[in-house]
Amino acid sequence: MSSMAAAAAVFCLCVGITLITHSAESRIPLTQVDAGLRAVAQRAMLCVVVGVSLLVAGWLYRLLFCPLELVRPLHDVGYVAEDGRSKARAANEMRRRRRVGDVPPVYPNGWYRVLHSPMLHRGEVKSVSFLGEQLAVFRGQDGKAYVLDAYCPHLGANLAVGGRVVGNCVECPFHGWQFRGDDGKCEKIPYADKVPEIAKVRRWPSCEVNQQILVWFHCDGAEPQWSVPEKQEITNGQWVYRGRSEHFISAHIEDLSENAADASHLGHLHAAGFTSGSDPLHYNSQTWDCVQHNWKIQWEPESEPNSHCSKMLINHSLTVFGHHFSLLDMQVVARQVGPGLVFLQIDDRFFGRGVILQCVTPVEPLLQRVSHTIYYQSNVPALVPKFFLTVESIQFERDIMIWNNKKYISQPLLVKEDAAIQKHRRWYGQFYSQNSPRLLLHRDSMDF
Repeated sequence: MSSMAAAAAVFCLCVGITLITHSAESRIPLTQVDAGLRAVAQRAMLCVVVGVSLLVAGWLYRLLFCPLELVRPLHDVGYVAEDGRSKARAANEMRRRRRVGDVPPVYPNGWYRVLHSPMLHRGEVKSVSFLGEQLAVFRGQDGKAYVLDAYCPHLGANLAVGGRVVGNCVECPFHGWQFRGDDGKCEKIPYADKVPEIAKVRRWPSCEVNQQILVWFHCDGAEPQWSVPEKQEITNGQWVYRGRSEHFISAHIEDLSENAADASHLGHLHAAGFTSGSDPLHYNSQTWDCVQHNWKIQWEPESEPNSHCSKMLINHSLTVFGHHFSLLDMQVVARQVGPGLVFLQIDDRFFGRGVILQCVTPVEPLLQRVSHTIYYQSNVPALVPKFFLTVESIQFERDIMIWNNKKYISQPLLVKEDAAIQKHRRWYGQFYSQNSPRLLLHRDSMDF
């Protein structure tokens, strides 16, 4: 609707300009224009007003009712472009030059999000990059989501690029081989009398919960060792989808999780008001000192049978020109489940209840795709959760500037106030096994 309104507005402006130009070229004063021409000019101006009104109405509709979609490419956030270089060039150069340090294994064992459920329709197949692999994620005619290795064992065609869903199978675009979603076995070869027993592709354990499609990874092929908690409010529709953000981060996955135990960085990196944005040149400026965030957090691992979980309690307050506004005080519980899933639970007496699902998924070594998806009470105006998601994205992008440029220190120099960081590293170590993949000693690059 907005594109049509914009086109109408541009057309009407052109008509108006044409009429005025024609009048000037004929050297006839506008006051003496023929009544019919004057009526046309009035209609043209009316069209301009209507077009602009439609643009404004469309903008207000998106602001008040539509979900917020913030998708940022890797080079767009977390890099400083100097000397006339583009952000893409700055990102490429930093990724080549940076010393990554003695990083832990790059792919911890656990559940990882691969797609937002509404993005995959019945009978549709999508290609997903995951843990250095290519996956074919498709939804069968039974409505279930299936995840298979993308490459056909016949001659290597990508099942997700040009392939199609047939029943509950995915069909190879090259020769028509069909692979079942539930076990990966080849069910049909259109030109062969018999299907070889060994004709199959790898099936990845997966689940669909909280409107997210997740895949289980374990370096030794072990079956899932815990389940992803289901938020009943999302399942029964009490909380509705209000938007998502997506960022790519050039860092080790544990760096992101470790932030939860690093309480001291909040007072330095996240104290400046959200109005100052995510660029350090701005949020470090005294211009924005009028708005200040105040944080108090406590991180603790959970005990058995939930030792794969941890919890961070966040108390947040906001001061404006030195005055504390208690109305904006918030308490948030951030519960991490496994290495890559975090539930940021909001429960406020004034702003209502909801959750932000933070999902960290390794695309390749030292490249993470991070999504924040917000679900909120359906009776709370959409503007409220969209505002929360926007502020969360601004604060998160400040961390990205650090992550994209830092080196991992395996034996950091800590003070006693940093004790929770070592505690977090011991807790996170449970997601690595002896055979967990490690970073190869060569330089991979990704150009943009």
